[in-house]
Amino acid sequence: MEETTNPEQSKRARNLGRIAIYIFAAVGLLFSLLIAVMALREKPQAARTFDANEAIDGVMTRNYGKYSETQQGWLYVDETSHVTYLVTVVQQKKVDGKEGDELYLVTSGRAVANKDEDDSFYGVFQLRYRDGQLYEYSDPRRPSGVDPVTPERVHFEALSADVWGWVVKTISNESGVGEHFTTTSNVVLAPRNEQIAVLTEFNAAFQVLGGGDCKETENRYAEWEKAKGEKKAAPAEGEVAQEASNEEAEEEYEIVPPRCTQLQWSYRTDPVSDSTFTPLYITRKAGMQGGAQVEAKTWKVMFDPKSFTYLMPQELKDVGS
Repeated sequence: MEETTNPEQSKRARNLGRIAIYIFAAVGLLFSLLIAVMALREKPQAARTFDANEAIDGVMTRNYGKYSETQQGWLYVDETSHVTYLVTVVQQKKVDGKEGDELYLVTSGRAVANKDEDDSFYGVFQLRYRDGQLYEYSDPRRPSGVDPVTPERVHFEALSADVWGWVVKTISNESGVGEHFTTTSNVVLAPRNEQIAVLTEFNAAFQVLGGGDCKETENRYAEWEKAKGEKKAAPAEGEVAQEASNEEAEEEYEIVPPRCTQLQWSYRTDPVSDSTFTPLYITRKAGMQGGAQVEAKTWKVMFDPKSFTYLMPQELKDVGS
């Protein structure tokens, strides 16, 4: 028996087919729109930039005062001592950050108004974008002794793939009776959160002299030691008690000349590729300490993320103590 198709059924089937086609087309269009929206949403924003010279002028004026054309620097007046300092930029570095330009700046100030004030300071600054706004993080006044920081004493270092920092050399001088100490220190600094942190400090050079150079210092010590030995020679009979008493009094107030110390250290870092901080490889060069020769030695100093400091070994801390 042959089946017959109702014309109404055929028409309904055609309508259902059209509806299915329209539904698939609509779904495809919506899917295409969704892909386009996601692509636009995931498209990275253009890196934010700023003019370095304008930014530096703003930083210096806010922190130190007016610029002096005649002295080629900014004149900062200490509110407590009223001493005037001439402040200049000794290093500037611009790098690509997560949200755009980042500017790293080191300044150096020296006393100029008062001839008796022979001191100086340095400052470190970072400008970077956060949530679309440009922020300044800084430590504008750090002591640098009587010797102002110069460009060759500042090294800009990649401490990790995400963190840049500075190694700043500072020099201090100290004099005692018959001796002079000179200490050159490496100060490692880097931005952390909303401040500038000191990661560690270690010697770059340490010197103790008693006058003249190392050879002359050792000669003076040898002469003192010889004279002391001669004094201890047996006195004539009958003078023993008096001589011993005089010796004790002299030794109580005697100034012992120093032995020569001349030490230098260098450092290096590893290439960085991730968020792990590079170790510091600190090498003491062969030199003299307390009149005795010392051999070269290298330490590998690791970074502690918890304290955000380098774990300096005691042997490097005790130099000169």
